[in-house]
Amino acid sequence: GGTDLCYGLLTGYPCCASNMHQGWPKFTQNLWYTTPDKGIAALVYSPSEVTTKVADGTEVTIKEETNYPFEESIRFTLKSKKAVEFPLHLRIPEWCKSATVKVNGAVVLEEKGNQVVKVNRVWKSGDVIELQLPMRITKNKWYENSMSVERGPITYALKIGEELKKVENTKDPQEYGANYTEVRPTTPWNYGLFDMNEDKLKENFKIELTGKNSNYPWNLENAPIQLKTKAKRIPTWKLYNDMAGPVPYSHIYGLETEAQEEEVTLVPYGCTTLRISQFPLVGRK
Repeated sequence: GGTDLCYGLLTGYPCCASNMHQGWPKFTQNLWYTTPDKGIAALVYSPSEVTTKVADGTEVTIKEETNYPFEESIRFTLKSKKAVEFPLHLRIPEWCKSATVKVNGAVVLEEKGNQVVKVNRVWKSGDVIELQLPMRITKNKWYENSMSVERGPITYALKIGEELKKVENTKDPQEYGANYTEVRPTTPWNYGLFDMNEDKLKENFKIELTGKNSNYPWNLENAPIQLKTKAKRIPTWKLYNDMAGPVPYSHIYGLETEAQEEEVTLVPYGCTTLRISQFPLVGRK
């Protein structure tokens, strides 16, 4: 494979190196918005704090506490020097079937997803708003009849052991650097998942909260959540040119697999460096 899968200048696509750092500041920049009706809107969710002016120019501060997108609850606490009436807009994602908004413990809204809801009232300092976005496990069909696994807004990928090796670049070190890091798997990766109806996903996937709460959760060590399920290895699915070979077409009972079922762990896609997130479908026969 050479440098085909190497992010950055080595593959001739410098956009990786110049653009990768833009995501987090742009994400932070778009957490909160003021609105034309003199309110405030939370359209994406993350631990944060915002101070702005609403209504007639009254200054308010809202502190947001959450472990979203790994968990379902988002909590907002308001501070203000005086009571003030303004609308608070909250986005309910499309994947959420039924969201609940509480103010000081009392339910004020129950709404379906794919909309922005509004809570307009007189707010006072110390008010607490809770947004619950129940997450369910879902699946999607992809190339070669493969399957992906999602929970809420996150796509999950196989947890694969990693071995890092520094590789010397003898070909063009002046242009692209003296070395790069190669990551290879230390655990099996060629698994197929069992085909099942949507209503069977909940009982076949076990959700585990790891209890880890890091400022940077996007690696295997700090993954706050994982899913466990049964799978079978597919011996004919092998490396090709030092990378994962083409996904085998899922004709289920015609796909050769190992006889033994194994428990596999899936973690959020963003926690992985090596990843399999499109799984061939296998049967239990």
